[in-house]
Amino acid sequence: TGERHGLKTSFFVKAGVSDPLVDEKYCLESPPVAGILREIHDRGHELGLHPSYHTYRDRARLNAEFATLLKAADHLCIRQAAWGGRQHYLRFAVPETWRGYAEVGLSYDATLAHADQPGFRCGTCYEFPVYDLEQRCLLPLRERPLTVMEVTLLDGEYLGLAAEQAYDRITRLADVCRRFNGRFSLLWHNNFLATGEQQRLYDAVVTEIAK
Repeated sequence: TGERHGLKTSFFVKAGVSDPLVDEKYCLESPPVAGILREIHDRGHELGLHPSYHTYRDRARLNAEFATLLKAADHLCIRQAAWGGRQHYLRFAVPETWRGYAEVGLSYDATLAHADQPGFRCGTCYEFPVYDLEQRCLLPLRERPLTVMEVTLLDGEYLGLAAEQAYDRITRLADVCRRFNGRFSLLWHNNFLATGEQQRLYDAVVTEIAK
């Protein structure tokens, strides 16, 4: 859908497991997965790291998972100017998570949003440089605030909205970002594209925000 409107997508992929109960396990170098990664790159989209559940406070584990992703990308001759990440379950600790990203060499984070409500957790729709308040220094890292996660709107654990209501909430937030020439960031999981209704909602949302 996004390609029809000239949009480029960031695909965040798992490269490790730190909690078997909530982390999906797959090998980035297995032929089916490697083929998908290669196709994503060949079609002009971006790959990123989807760190596992406990990495938000574990720099060593984060580093190992990022190294696994870079190794798989190197084997596939995938080159990118920058690599970013988005935390599993939006788990985040300030400044530990940012500091970990900067130390392992990630260029940006795309995690910051509230899981139970859409909107502007950072108070802005613009990408910004990250500052470590404890160490009183600017980190070599950018934050790309997340505006909407579809799970927040559709899952019964959170708002549990109908498709029409979710569409309205998403497009109204996109309009705010458009009004101020900001970045609208939408997170959509692949398992929320399993039904016809989910696919139609995604198609309608992307078509509207691409205008």
